[in-house]
Amino acid sequence: MHPAAKGPVMSLKVCLLLAFLMATTLFPGSKGTPYSDFLKRNLDNPKSDYRNDETYCDQMMRRRNLNCQRDNTFIHTVEQHLISICSCRGEVLNGKQTSKTLFPITVCTLKKGPREQSCSYKGEIKIRKIQVACQKGLPVKYIAHI
Repeated sequence: MHPAAKGPVMSLKVCLLLAFLMATTLFPGSKGTPYSDFLKRNLDNPKSDYRNDETYCDQMMRRRNLNCQRDNTFIHTVEQHLISICSCRGEVLNGKQTSKTLFPITVCTLKKGPREQSCSYKGEIKIRKIQVACQKGLPVKYIAHI
């Protein structure tokens, strides 16, 4: 290879490496991170359409591999609003990061458990402030609604 040709090839490799590093840093929803686990467990926006809240909870808990867990809350908002709870749209209340604004949520609670053929859930739609645990400016655990 001609020595002058190494410069553009090397520049392209460095550029691609930098792009990869920036993408993995700037897009924290990468697979397997606490933030991506939080999104998988709690974010559903727009809300999936099922005929009623019980069917919604039964299906969502199965789809997210949360079936037969005691409860779970799905938040129906855009990711950026959740992230902002850990900064400008949140405040510390009783030692927990709490949203300043209300969020539409669906609370799924186990009705009949693992001893039955399958688990089924009661679903309740609410609009509440939410509390989350944050790491590095990102929500990583849903704590409660208030």
